[in-house]
Amino acid sequence: MKIRGKAPRKPRNPLVVLVKQRKAGSHAPTTKVKRLREKQKLHKTLKRGQ
Repeated sequence: MKIRGKAPRKPRNPLVVLVKQRKAGSHAPTTKVKRLREKQKLHKTLKRGQ
């Protein structure tokens, strides 16, 4: 007499598990980008003032 247990179902695509576990990052700009934009804005206003 054999004891049979249910085997976990294997996904068709093995990458599905990895994609589902992935977390989305923040869509807000980083501090580096904010600094760069401020610097560009400053240069633009100084250039326009001349």
